[in-house]
Amino acid sequence: MPDSLNSIHTDPTYATSFSRNLGILTQEEQARLANATVAVIGTGGIGSSCLSILARMGVGRFHLVDPDVFELANINRQFGAKVSTQGRHKVEVLRDEILDINPLASVTVWTERFADGIADAVLDGCGLCIDAIDFYAIDDHLTLHRAARRKGLYVLMGSPVGFSACLQIFDPDGMSIEDYCGITAEMNDVERQLRYACGIVPRLAHISYYDVSKQNSNTDFLNRSGPSLASACTLAAALVAGEVAMILVGRRKPRVIPHTLQYDPCTFRNESVYIDGGMPAYDPSDVIEGIEDKSSLVVNIFDHFYRKVRAATLDLPDGGRLCYRSEGDGRPVVLIPPVGGDTSFWARQAPALAADFRVITLDNRGAGRSSPLPADADVATMAADVIHLLDFLKLEDAVLVGSALGGLIALQCALLRPDRIAGLFVAAAYAEADRTIADVTGRWRDLALTKGMTAVFDDSIDWIFGKTYRASNKDEIYKLKTFYRVNEQHPDEFCKQTLIGNAFRPTAPLDRISCPVGIIHGGEDLLVAPDHARTLERMIPNSRAAVLSDAGHFLNWEAAGRFNDGLRGFLADLPRKG
Repeated sequence: MPDSLNSIHTDPTYATSFSRNLGILTQEEQARLANATVAVIGTGGIGSSCLSILARMGVGRFHLVDPDVFELANINRQFGAKVSTQGRHKVEVLRDEILDINPLASVTVWTERFADGIADAVLDGCGLCIDAIDFYAIDDHLTLHRAARRKGLYVLMGSPVGFSACLQIFDPDGMSIEDYCGITAEMNDVERQLRYACGIVPRLAHISYYDVSKQNSNTDFLNRSGPSLASACTLAAALVAGEVAMILVGRRKPRVIPHTLQYDPCTFRNESVYIDGGMPAYDPSDVIEGIEDKSSLVVNIFDHFYRKVRAATLDLPDGGRLCYRSEGDGRPVVLIPPVGGDTSFWARQAPALAADFRVITLDNRGAGRSSPLPADADVATMAADVIHLLDFLKLEDAVLVGSALGGLIALQCALLRPDRIAGLFVAAAYAEADRTIADVTGRWRDLALTKGMTAVFDDSIDWIFGKTYRASNKDEIYKLKTFYRVNEQHPDEFCKQTLIGNAFRPTAPLDRISCPVGIIHGGEDLLVAPDHARTLERMIPNSRAAVLSDAGHFLNWEAAGRFNDGLRGFLADLPRKG
Protein backbone atom coordinates (compact mmCIF):
# COMPACT_ATOMS: atom_id res chain seq x y z
CA MET A 1 0.00 0.00 0.00
CA PRO A 2 1.44 3.46 -0.83
CA ASP A 3 2.54 5.63 2.09
CA SER A 4 0.21 8.41 1.01
CA LEU A 5 -3.36 8.17 -0.17
CA ASN A 6 -2.58 11.03 -2.55
CA SER A 7 -1.12 8.52 -5.00
CA ILE A 8 -3.92 5.93 -4.86
CA HIS A 9 -5.82 7.28 -7.84
CA THR A 10 -2.70 6.99 -10.02
CA ASP A 11 -2.08 3.36 -9.11
CA PRO A 12 -2.68 1.19 -12.22
CA THR A 13 -4.98 -1.24 -10.41
CA TYR A 14 -7.06 1.61 -8.98
CA ALA A 15 -7.10 3.52 -12.28
CA THR A 16 -8.31 0.50 -14.20
CA SER A 17 -10.81 -0.63 -11.57
CA PHE A 18 -12.60 2.71 -11.54
CA SER A 19 -12.03 3.85 -15.11
CA ARG A 20 -15.72 3.39 -15.97
CA ASN A 21 -16.56 6.16 -13.48
CA LEU A 22 -14.82 8.65 -15.74
CA GLY A 23 -17.00 10.63 -18.06
CA ILE A 24 -19.51 11.05 -15.28
CA LEU A 25 -16.76 11.92 -12.81
CA THR A 26 -13.68 13.84 -13.89
CA GLN A 27 -10.15 12.67 -13.11
CA GLU A 28 -9.93 15.35 -10.44
CA GLU A 29 -13.23 14.26 -8.87
CA GLN A 30 -12.14 10.62 -8.86
CA ALA A 31 -8.94 11.68 -7.11
CA ARG A 32 -11.00 13.47 -4.46
CA LEU A 33 -12.99 10.29 -3.81
CA ALA A 34 -9.77 8.28 -3.60
CA ASN A 35 -8.53 10.64 -0.89
CA ALA A 36 -11.84 10.99 0.98
CA THR A 37 -12.67 9.46 4.36
CA VAL A 38 -16.27 8.46 5.06
CA ALA A 39 -17.59 7.37 8.45
CA VAL A 40 -20.35 4.77 8.24
CA ILE A 41 -22.07 4.25 11.57
CA GLY A 42 -24.12 1.07 11.38
CA THR A 43 -23.49 -1.59 8.75
CA GLY A 44 -26.89 -3.21 8.35
CA GLY A 45 -29.21 -2.97 5.35
CA ILE A 46 -28.36 0.65 4.50
CA GLY A 47 -24.81 0.93 5.81
CA SER A 48 -23.51 -2.24 4.16
CA SER A 49 -25.08 -1.35 0.80
CA CYS A 50 -23.66 2.18 1.02
CA LEU A 51 -20.24 0.67 1.59
CA SER A 52 -20.58 -1.61 -1.42
CA ILE A 53 -21.54 1.33 -3.65
CA LEU A 54 -18.98 3.77 -2.28
CA ALA A 55 -16.19 1.21 -2.49
CA ARG A 56 -17.08 0.64 -6.16
CA MET A 57 -17.10 4.40 -6.71
CA GLY A 58 -13.51 4.44 -5.49
CA VAL A 59 -13.78 6.08 -2.06
CA GLY A 60 -10.39 5.44 -0.46
CA ARG A 61 -10.85 5.47 3.30
CA PHE A 62 -13.61 4.27 5.64
CA HIS A 63 -14.32 4.35 9.36
CA LEU A 64 -16.87 1.66 10.27
CA VAL A 65 -18.73 1.27 13.55
CA ASP A 66 -21.10 -1.56 14.44
CA PRO A 67 -21.20 -3.95 17.43
CA ASP A 68 -23.29 -6.61 15.68
CA VAL A 69 -22.43 -9.92 14.07
CA PHE A 70 -24.12 -11.30 10.98
CA GLU A 71 -27.16 -13.52 11.49
CA LEU A 72 -29.23 -15.55 9.05
CA ALA A 73 -32.03 -12.96 9.32
CA ASN A 74 -29.67 -10.40 7.74
CA ILE A 75 -29.26 -12.31 4.49
CA ASN A 76 -32.39 -10.89 2.84
CA ARG A 77 -30.97 -7.35 2.64
CA GLN A 78 -27.40 -6.86 3.93
CA PHE A 79 -24.26 -6.81 1.78
CA GLY A 80 -21.75 -9.21 3.36
CA ALA A 81 -24.40 -11.37 5.02
CA LYS A 82 -23.99 -14.99 3.92
CA VAL A 83 -24.29 -18.39 5.49
CA SER A 84 -20.49 -18.45 5.61
CA THR A 85 -20.23 -15.12 7.51
CA GLN A 86 -22.83 -15.96 10.17
CA GLY A 87 -21.47 -15.10 13.61
CA ARG A 88 -18.68 -12.82 12.34
CA HIS A 89 -18.55 -9.11 13.18
CA LYS A 90 -20.19 -7.16 10.38
CA VAL A 91 -17.49 -4.50 10.22
CA GLU A 92 -14.74 -7.10 9.91
CA VAL A 93 -16.53 -8.91 7.09
CA LEU A 94 -17.17 -5.61 5.32
CA ARG A 95 -13.56 -4.53 5.71
CA ASP A 96 -12.57 -7.70 3.84
CA GLU A 97 -15.21 -7.05 1.17
CA ILE A 98 -14.02 -3.46 0.64
CA LEU A 99 -10.37 -4.53 0.41
CA ASP A 100 -11.35 -7.22 -2.09
CA ILE A 101 -12.84 -4.44 -4.24
CA ASN A 102 -10.04 -1.96 -3.64
CA PRO A 103 -6.87 -3.41 -2.05
CA LEU A 104 -5.49 0.12 -1.71
CA ALA A 105 -8.34 1.28 0.54
CA SER A 106 -7.93 1.98 4.23
CA VAL A 107 -10.65 0.58 6.51
CA THR A 108 -10.67 1.18 10.26
CA VAL A 109 -13.28 -0.66 12.33
CA TRP A 110 -14.87 -0.37 15.77
CA THR A 111 -16.78 -3.41 17.04
CA GLU A 112 -18.84 -1.44 19.54
CA ARG A 113 -21.81 0.91 19.66
CA PHE A 114 -21.21 4.49 18.67
CA ALA A 115 -20.83 6.60 21.82
CA ASP A 116 -19.27 9.86 22.90
CA GLY A 117 -16.19 7.96 24.10
CA ILE A 118 -15.19 6.98 20.55
CA ALA A 119 -16.75 9.90 18.67
CA ASP A 120 -13.57 11.90 18.17
CA ALA A 121 -11.57 8.91 16.97
CA VAL A 122 -14.31 7.81 14.58
CA LEU A 123 -15.03 11.22 13.09
CA ASP A 124 -11.54 12.74 13.01
CA GLY A 125 -10.39 13.29 9.43
CA CYS A 126 -13.75 12.38 7.92
CA GLY A 127 -15.36 14.40 5.15
CA LEU A 128 -18.87 13.45 6.30
CA CYS A 129 -20.70 10.60 8.02
CA ILE A 130 -23.54 8.24 7.21
CA ASP A 131 -26.08 7.52 9.93
CA ALA A 132 -27.05 3.90 9.23
CA ILE A 133 -27.66 3.02 12.86
CA ASP A 134 -30.45 0.56 13.61
CA PHE A 135 -33.78 2.35 13.13
CA TYR A 136 -34.89 1.75 16.72
CA ALA A 137 -31.67 2.87 18.45
CA ILE A 138 -32.87 6.46 18.84
CA ASP A 139 -30.36 7.42 21.54
CA ASP A 140 -27.46 6.32 19.33
CA HIS A 141 -28.84 8.37 16.41
CA LEU A 142 -28.98 11.46 18.61
CA THR A 143 -25.47 10.88 19.97
CA LEU A 144 -24.04 10.61 16.46
CA HIS A 145 -25.80 13.72 15.18
CA ARG A 146 -24.61 15.81 18.11
CA ALA A 147 -21.03 14.60 17.68
CA ALA A 148 -21.10 15.30 13.93
CA ARG A 149 -22.40 18.83 14.50
CA ARG A 150 -19.52 19.47 16.88
CA LYS A 151 -17.14 18.32 14.13
CA GLY A 152 -18.89 20.37 11.45
CA LEU A 153 -19.84 17.29 9.39
CA TYR A 154 -22.83 16.56 7.21
CA VAL A 155 -24.86 13.55 8.34
CA LEU A 156 -26.66 11.58 5.62
CA MET A 157 -29.47 9.12 6.30
CA GLY A 158 -31.32 6.69 4.07
CA SER A 159 -34.28 4.56 5.08
CA PRO A 160 -36.20 1.70 3.44
CA VAL A 161 -39.99 1.89 3.94
CA GLY A 162 -41.92 -0.78 2.07
CA PHE A 163 -40.58 -0.65 -1.50
CA SER A 164 -39.64 3.01 -1.07
CA ALA A 165 -36.42 4.79 -0.26
CA CYS A 166 -36.01 7.93 1.84
CA LEU A 167 -33.19 10.45 2.08
CA GLN A 168 -32.39 13.07 4.70
CA ILE A 169 -29.27 15.22 4.91
CA PHE A 170 -28.40 17.22 8.01
CA ASP A 171 -26.20 20.30 7.64
CA PRO A 172 -24.00 20.93 10.71
CA ASP A 173 -24.99 24.61 10.49
CA GLY A 174 -28.65 23.88 9.82
CA MET A 175 -31.56 22.29 11.66
CA SER A 176 -30.62 19.51 14.07
CA ILE A 177 -32.36 16.15 14.15
CA GLU A 178 -34.01 17.07 17.46
CA ASP A 179 -35.33 20.36 16.07
CA TYR A 180 -36.49 18.81 12.81
CA CYS A 181 -38.28 15.85 14.41
CA GLY A 182 -39.51 17.80 17.43
CA ILE A 183 -37.72 15.50 19.87
CA THR A 184 -37.22 16.76 23.43
CA ALA A 185 -35.43 15.25 26.43
CA GLU A 186 -38.58 14.71 28.50
CA MET A 187 -40.24 12.46 25.88
CA ASN A 188 -40.26 8.73 26.47
CA ASP A 189 -38.39 6.42 24.08
CA VAL A 190 -41.51 5.38 22.17
CA GLU A 191 -42.54 8.96 21.42
CA ARG A 192 -39.02 9.94 20.38
CA GLN A 193 -38.85 6.90 18.12
CA LEU A 194 -42.23 7.61 16.53
CA ARG A 195 -41.42 11.28 15.95
CA TYR A 196 -38.20 10.20 14.26
CA ALA A 197 -40.18 7.76 12.10
CA CYS A 198 -42.70 10.43 11.08
CA GLY A 199 -39.91 12.80 10.07
CA ILE A 200 -38.54 10.21 7.66
CA VAL A 201 -41.84 9.80 5.76
CA PRO A 202 -44.01 12.91 6.28
CA ARG A 203 -46.00 12.30 3.08
CA LEU A 204 -46.44 8.53 3.52
CA ALA A 205 -45.93 7.60 -0.13
CA HIS A 206 -46.13 3.92 0.83
CA ILE A 207 -49.28 3.96 2.96
CA SER A 208 -51.62 2.44 0.35
CA TYR A 209 -49.87 -0.94 0.57
CA TYR A 210 -47.70 -0.83 3.71
CA ASP A 211 -49.45 0.46 6.82
CA VAL A 212 -47.76 -0.38 10.12
CA SER A 213 -51.21 -0.19 11.76
CA LYS A 214 -52.34 -3.36 10.02
CA GLN A 215 -52.13 -6.80 11.58
CA ASN A 216 -49.95 -8.16 8.76
CA SER A 217 -47.40 -5.34 8.85
CA ASN A 218 -44.90 -7.32 10.97
CA THR A 219 -44.03 -4.04 12.73
CA ASP A 220 -43.63 -3.74 16.49
CA PHE A 221 -42.45 -0.38 17.81
CA LEU A 222 -42.42 -1.55 21.43
CA ASN A 223 -40.21 -4.58 20.72
CA ARG A 224 -38.17 -2.74 18.08
CA SER A 225 -38.77 -4.88 15.03
CA GLY A 226 -40.01 -4.44 11.48
CA PRO A 227 -39.59 -5.69 7.92
CA SER A 228 -37.37 -4.40 5.13
CA LEU A 229 -36.62 -5.41 1.54
CA ALA A 230 -33.25 -5.63 -0.19
CA SER A 231 -34.54 -3.55 -3.11
CA ALA A 232 -35.57 -0.70 -0.81
CA CYS A 233 -32.34 -0.88 1.19
CA THR A 234 -30.28 -0.77 -1.98
CA LEU A 235 -32.34 2.07 -3.43
CA ALA A 236 -31.98 4.12 -0.23
CA ALA A 237 -28.25 3.34 -0.09
CA ALA A 238 -27.87 4.48 -3.70
CA LEU A 239 -29.54 7.80 -2.87
CA VAL A 240 -27.19 8.28 0.08
CA ALA A 241 -24.08 7.20 -1.82
CA GLY A 242 -24.86 9.50 -4.73
CA GLU A 243 -25.19 12.46 -2.36
CA VAL A 244 -21.98 11.45 -0.56
CA ALA A 245 -20.08 11.51 -3.84
CA MET A 246 -21.50 14.87 -4.90
CA ILE A 247 -20.69 16.44 -1.54
CA LEU A 248 -17.16 15.04 -1.49
CA VAL A 249 -16.32 16.19 -5.02
CA GLY A 250 -18.09 19.53 -4.57
CA ARG A 251 -20.56 19.15 -7.47
CA ARG A 252 -23.35 21.07 -5.76
CA LYS A 253 -24.77 21.90 -2.36
CA PRO A 254 -27.14 19.22 -1.11
CA ARG A 255 -30.80 19.80 -0.25
CA VAL A 256 -30.68 19.56 3.51
CA ILE A 257 -33.28 19.21 6.23
CA PRO A 258 -36.02 20.45 6.34
CA HIS A 259 -35.98 19.10 2.76
CA THR A 260 -36.85 15.38 2.68
CA LEU A 261 -37.21 12.87 -0.12
CA GLN A 262 -39.22 9.65 -0.44
CA TYR A 263 -39.40 7.77 -3.73
CA ASP A 264 -41.71 4.76 -4.00
CA PRO A 265 -41.44 2.61 -7.15
CA CYS A 266 -44.56 0.69 -6.15
CA THR A 267 -46.87 3.72 -6.08
CA PHE A 268 -44.81 5.81 -8.56
CA ARG A 269 -44.81 8.60 -6.00
CA ASN A 270 -41.88 10.96 -5.60
CA GLU A 271 -42.34 13.09 -2.50
CA SER A 272 -39.73 15.84 -2.37
CA VAL A 273 -40.92 17.96 0.54
CA TYR A 274 -39.77 21.15 2.22
CA ILE A 275 -41.27 21.62 5.69
CA ASP A 276 -40.52 25.12 6.90
CA GLY A 277 -39.91 24.85 10.63
CA GLY A 278 -39.56 21.07 10.54
CA MET A 279 -42.06 18.49 11.73
CA PRO A 280 -43.34 20.61 14.67
CA ALA A 281 -44.78 22.96 12.03
CA TYR A 282 -46.12 20.19 9.81
CA ASP A 283 -49.84 19.99 9.00
CA PRO A 284 -50.67 16.45 7.82
CA SER A 285 -54.39 17.10 7.25
CA ASP A 286 -54.37 16.25 3.54
CA VAL A 287 -52.31 13.11 4.18
CA ILE A 288 -54.73 11.96 6.89
CA GLU A 289 -57.72 12.63 4.65
CA GLY A 290 -56.27 10.22 2.10
CA ILE A 291 -56.18 7.32 4.57
CA GLU A 292 -59.42 5.38 4.71
CA ASP A 293 -59.14 4.02 8.25
CA LYS A 294 -59.14 7.12 10.43
CA SER A 295 -58.72 4.97 13.56
CA SER A 296 -55.39 3.48 12.45
CA LEU A 297 -52.21 3.91 14.48
CA VAL A 298 -50.62 5.96 11.70
CA VAL A 299 -53.53 8.43 11.51
CA ASN A 300 -53.72 8.83 15.26
CA ILE A 301 -49.97 9.32 15.63
CA PHE A 302 -49.86 11.99 12.90
CA ASP A 303 -53.00 13.62 14.28
CA HIS A 304 -51.73 13.61 17.86
CA PHE A 305 -48.23 14.89 17.05
CA TYR A 306 -48.96 17.44 14.33
CA ARG A 307 -52.60 18.24 13.66
CA LYS A 308 -54.03 18.33 17.14
CA VAL A 309 -51.58 21.00 18.24
CA ARG A 310 -53.68 23.28 16.03
CA ALA A 311 -56.92 22.29 17.76
CA ALA A 312 -58.87 25.09 19.42
CA THR A 313 -58.79 25.75 23.14
CA LEU A 314 -61.35 27.37 25.43
CA ASP A 315 -60.29 29.27 28.52
CA LEU A 316 -62.60 28.29 31.39
CA PRO A 317 -63.81 30.64 34.13
CA ASP A 318 -61.74 28.92 36.84
CA GLY A 319 -58.51 29.33 34.87
CA GLY A 320 -58.57 25.90 33.25
CA ARG A 321 -58.28 25.15 29.54
CA LEU A 322 -60.39 22.84 27.39
CA CYS A 323 -59.02 21.50 24.09
CA TYR A 324 -61.65 20.76 21.44
CA ARG A 325 -62.14 20.27 17.74
CA SER A 326 -65.11 21.14 15.53
CA GLU A 327 -65.63 19.73 12.04
CA GLY A 328 -68.52 19.40 9.62
CA ASP A 329 -71.85 21.25 9.42
CA GLY A 330 -75.36 20.51 10.61
CA ARG A 331 -76.86 19.62 13.93
CA PRO A 332 -74.19 19.74 16.66
CA VAL A 333 -73.10 16.38 18.08
CA VAL A 334 -70.68 16.57 21.01
CA LEU A 335 -68.58 13.45 21.71
CA ILE A 336 -67.36 13.16 25.33
CA PRO A 337 -64.63 10.57 26.06
CA PRO A 338 -64.18 8.25 29.06
CA VAL A 339 -61.41 8.22 31.68
CA GLY A 340 -58.10 8.91 29.98
CA GLY A 341 -59.70 9.41 26.59
CA ASP A 342 -59.31 12.39 24.30
CA THR A 343 -60.55 13.33 20.83
CA SER A 344 -58.82 10.28 19.34
CA PHE A 345 -61.18 8.00 21.28
CA TRP A 346 -63.87 8.86 18.72
CA ALA A 347 -61.73 8.17 15.64
CA ARG A 348 -64.27 5.61 14.43
CA GLN A 349 -67.21 7.98 14.88
CA ALA A 350 -66.18 11.59 14.24
CA PRO A 351 -65.11 11.28 10.56
CA ALA A 352 -68.20 9.21 9.74
CA LEU A 353 -70.56 11.72 11.37
CA ALA A 354 -68.87 14.89 10.07
CA ALA A 355 -70.39 14.39 6.61
CA ASP A 356 -73.86 15.14 8.03
CA PHE A 357 -73.39 16.83 11.39
CA ARG A 358 -71.26 19.40 13.12
CA VAL A 359 -69.08 17.13 15.25
CA ILE A 360 -67.37 18.52 18.34
CA THR A 361 -64.82 16.33 20.09
CA LEU A 362 -63.01 17.37 23.24
CA ASP A 363 -60.37 16.37 25.74
CA ASN A 364 -61.89 16.30 29.20
CA ARG A 365 -59.79 18.18 31.69
CA GLY A 366 -57.20 15.80 33.07
CA ALA A 367 -56.50 14.17 29.69
CA GLY A 368 -55.07 14.99 26.28
CA ARG A 369 -54.14 18.62 25.74
CA SER A 370 -56.63 20.07 28.20
CA SER A 371 -55.42 21.36 31.55
CA PRO A 372 -55.45 19.28 34.76
CA LEU A 373 -58.61 18.92 36.80
CA PRO A 374 -59.14 21.04 39.93
CA ALA A 375 -58.47 19.06 43.11
CA ASP A 376 -62.14 19.22 44.17
CA ALA A 377 -63.62 18.46 40.74
CA ASP A 378 -66.61 16.17 40.34
CA VAL A 379 -68.87 15.15 37.46
CA ALA A 380 -70.76 18.43 37.77
CA THR A 381 -67.45 20.31 37.30
CA MET A 382 -66.71 18.36 34.14
CA ALA A 383 -70.28 18.86 32.90
CA ALA A 384 -69.91 22.60 33.47
CA ASP A 385 -66.86 22.52 31.18
CA VAL A 386 -69.00 21.03 28.41
CA ILE A 387 -71.74 23.59 28.98
CA HIS A 388 -69.20 26.43 28.80
CA LEU A 389 -68.12 24.98 25.45
CA LEU A 390 -71.73 24.86 24.21
CA ASP A 391 -72.23 28.47 25.29
CA PHE A 392 -68.95 29.61 23.73
CA LEU A 393 -69.78 27.95 20.41
CA LYS A 394 -73.40 29.15 20.64
CA LEU A 395 -74.67 25.63 20.09
CA GLU A 396 -78.39 25.09 20.36
CA ASP A 397 -80.19 21.78 20.05
CA ALA A 398 -76.98 19.83 20.76
CA VAL A 399 -76.83 16.07 21.10
CA LEU A 400 -74.33 14.74 23.63
CA VAL A 401 -72.67 11.37 23.11
CA GLY A 402 -70.65 9.99 26.01
CA SER A 403 -68.81 6.81 26.91
CA ALA A 404 -68.42 5.66 30.54
CA LEU A 405 -67.31 8.80 32.44
CA GLY A 406 -68.28 10.74 29.32
CA GLY A 407 -71.78 9.27 29.63
CA LEU A 408 -72.02 10.43 33.24
CA ILE A 409 -70.96 13.92 32.16
CA ALA A 410 -73.64 13.89 29.45
CA LEU A 411 -76.34 12.86 31.96
CA GLN A 412 -75.29 15.68 34.29
CA CYS A 413 -75.30 18.22 31.44
CA ALA A 414 -78.92 17.33 30.64
CA LEU A 415 -79.87 18.03 34.26
CA LEU A 416 -77.93 21.31 34.45
CA ARG A 417 -78.98 22.82 31.11
CA PRO A 418 -81.99 21.05 29.59
CA ASP A 419 -82.52 24.08 27.33
CA ARG A 420 -79.23 23.36 25.54
CA ILE A 421 -79.57 19.60 25.16
CA ALA A 422 -81.76 17.95 22.53
CA GLY A 423 -80.77 14.37 23.29
CA LEU A 424 -78.26 12.03 24.90
CA PHE A 425 -76.64 8.86 23.59
CA VAL A 426 -74.65 7.17 26.37
CA ALA A 427 -72.50 4.03 26.33
CA ALA A 428 -71.24 1.99 29.30
CA ALA A 429 -72.82 4.49 31.70
CA TYR A 430 -74.44 3.94 35.09
CA ALA A 431 -76.53 5.66 37.73
CA GLU A 432 -74.20 4.68 40.57
CA ALA A 433 -70.87 2.85 40.69
CA ASP A 434 -71.07 -0.67 42.06
CA ARG A 435 -68.50 -2.73 43.95
CA THR A 436 -66.86 -4.09 40.76
CA ILE A 437 -66.29 -0.59 39.36
CA ALA A 438 -64.93 0.64 42.69
CA ASP A 439 -62.63 -2.35 43.28
CA VAL A 440 -61.23 -2.58 39.74
CA THR A 441 -60.56 1.15 39.37
CA GLY A 442 -59.07 1.15 42.87
CA ARG A 443 -56.59 -1.51 41.77
CA TRP A 444 -55.78 0.54 38.68
CA ARG A 445 -55.10 3.61 40.80
CA ASP A 446 -52.64 1.59 42.87
CA LEU A 447 -50.93 0.37 39.69
CA ALA A 448 -50.81 3.88 38.23
CA LEU A 449 -49.08 5.29 41.29
CA THR A 450 -46.69 2.38 41.89
CA LYS A 451 -45.93 0.89 38.46
CA GLY A 452 -47.08 3.50 35.95
CA MET A 453 -49.79 3.83 33.34
CA THR A 454 -48.44 1.08 31.08
CA ALA A 455 -49.20 -1.39 33.86
CA VAL A 456 -52.74 0.01 34.02
CA PHE A 457 -53.22 -0.55 30.31
CA ASP A 458 -51.93 -4.13 30.53
CA ASP A 459 -54.26 -4.92 33.42
CA SER A 460 -57.25 -3.24 31.81
CA ILE A 461 -57.30 -5.19 28.52
CA ASP A 462 -59.67 -7.90 29.72
CA TRP A 463 -61.95 -5.32 31.35
CA ILE A 464 -62.34 -2.79 28.55
CA PHE A 465 -62.35 -5.07 25.49
CA GLY A 466 -64.80 -7.93 25.00
CA LYS A 467 -63.54 -11.52 24.74
CA THR A 468 -64.80 -11.82 21.16
CA TYR A 469 -62.82 -8.77 20.09
CA ARG A 470 -59.72 -9.76 22.06
CA ALA A 471 -59.60 -13.16 20.41
CA SER A 472 -59.40 -11.81 16.87
CA ASN A 473 -57.73 -8.40 17.31
CA LYS A 474 -54.64 -9.03 19.42
CA ASP A 475 -52.41 -7.12 17.02
CA GLU A 476 -54.71 -4.09 16.95
CA ILE A 477 -54.85 -4.01 20.74
CA TYR A 478 -51.06 -4.13 20.79
CA LYS A 479 -50.92 -1.21 18.34
CA LEU A 480 -53.30 0.69 20.64
CA LYS A 481 -50.78 0.12 23.40
CA THR A 482 -48.15 1.84 21.24
CA PHE A 483 -50.40 4.88 20.84
CA TYR A 484 -51.28 4.77 24.54
CA ARG A 485 -47.59 5.15 25.36
CA VAL A 486 -47.38 8.48 23.51
CA ASN A 487 -50.79 9.74 24.62
CA GLU A 488 -50.41 8.60 28.20
CA GLN A 489 -52.51 10.23 30.87
CA HIS A 490 -50.72 11.47 33.98
CA PRO A 491 -51.25 9.02 36.87
CA ASP A 492 -52.56 11.77 39.16
CA GLU A 493 -55.17 12.82 36.61
CA PHE A 494 -56.14 9.19 35.99
CA CYS A 495 -56.73 8.79 39.70
CA LYS A 496 -58.82 11.98 39.84
CA GLN A 497 -61.00 10.95 36.90
CA THR A 498 -61.65 7.43 38.19
CA LEU A 499 -62.52 8.74 41.66
CA ILE A 500 -64.89 11.27 40.08
CA GLY A 501 -66.59 8.46 38.21
CA ASN A 502 -66.84 6.30 41.32
CA ALA A 503 -68.40 9.15 43.29
CA PHE A 504 -70.99 10.07 40.64
CA ARG A 505 -74.14 11.46 42.21
CA PRO A 506 -76.30 13.51 39.83
CA THR A 507 -77.32 16.94 41.11
CA ALA A 508 -80.97 16.00 40.55
CA PRO A 509 -82.83 12.72 40.11
CA LEU A 510 -82.27 11.18 36.68
CA ASP A 511 -86.03 11.02 36.10
CA ARG A 512 -85.88 14.78 35.57
CA ILE A 513 -84.01 14.36 32.30
CA SER A 514 -86.56 15.50 29.76
CA CYS A 515 -84.80 14.89 26.44
CA PRO A 516 -84.72 11.55 24.59
CA VAL A 517 -81.92 9.27 25.78
CA GLY A 518 -80.38 6.39 23.87
CA ILE A 519 -78.54 3.88 26.05
CA ILE A 520 -76.13 1.37 24.51
CA HIS A 521 -74.06 -1.21 26.33
CA GLY A 522 -71.74 -4.10 25.62
CA GLY A 523 -72.95 -7.52 26.69
CA GLU A 524 -69.31 -8.53 27.40
CA ASP A 525 -68.57 -5.41 29.48
CA LEU A 526 -66.94 -6.77 32.63
CA LEU A 527 -66.28 -3.37 34.19
CA VAL A 528 -69.75 -1.83 33.92
CA ALA A 529 -72.17 -4.75 33.83
CA PRO A 530 -75.02 -4.62 31.26
CA ASP A 531 -77.57 -4.47 34.11
CA HIS A 532 -76.58 -0.82 34.51
CA ALA A 533 -78.12 -0.08 31.10
CA ARG A 534 -81.47 -1.53 32.17
CA THR A 535 -81.32 0.42 35.43
CA LEU A 536 -80.82 3.67 33.55
CA GLU A 537 -83.68 2.78 31.20
CA ARG A 538 -86.01 2.33 34.18
CA MET A 539 -84.89 5.58 35.82
CA ILE A 540 -84.99 7.91 32.79
CA PRO A 541 -88.51 8.37 31.38
CA ASN A 542 -87.82 8.96 27.68
CA SER A 543 -85.05 6.41 27.20
CA ARG A 544 -84.39 3.17 25.39
CA ALA A 545 -81.56 0.70 26.02
CA ALA A 546 -79.82 -1.67 23.63
CA VAL A 547 -77.21 -4.28 24.56
CA LEU A 548 -74.72 -5.53 21.96
CA SER A 549 -74.20 -9.08 23.19
CA ASP A 550 -70.63 -9.61 21.90
CA ALA A 551 -69.17 -6.15 22.64
CA GLY A 552 -67.15 -4.96 25.61
CA HIS A 553 -66.72 -1.71 27.53
CA PHE A 554 -65.32 0.31 24.62
CA LEU A 555 -68.04 -0.84 22.25
CA ASN A 556 -67.76 2.29 20.07
CA TRP A 557 -64.28 1.03 19.12
CA GLU A 558 -64.69 -2.71 18.80
CA ALA A 559 -68.26 -2.67 17.43
CA ALA A 560 -67.95 0.67 15.62
CA GLY A 561 -70.29 -0.20 12.74
CA ARG A 562 -73.20 -1.21 14.97
CA PHE A 563 -72.51 1.63 17.39
CA ASN A 564 -72.57 4.14 14.54
CA ASP A 565 -75.73 2.65 13.09
CA GLY A 566 -77.43 2.91 16.47
CA LEU A 567 -76.27 6.49 16.92
CA ARG A 568 -77.38 7.51 13.44
CA GLY A 569 -80.76 5.90 14.00
CA PHE A 570 -81.11 7.80 17.28
CA LEU A 571 -80.18 11.08 15.60
CA ALA A 572 -82.59 10.48 12.71
CA ASP A 573 -85.52 9.97 15.10
CA LEU A 574 -84.64 12.92 17.29
CA PRO A 575 -87.02 15.86 16.91
CA ARG A 576 -85.78 19.43 16.77
CA LYS A 577 -86.28 21.41 19.97
CA GLY A 578 -88.88 24.17 19.73
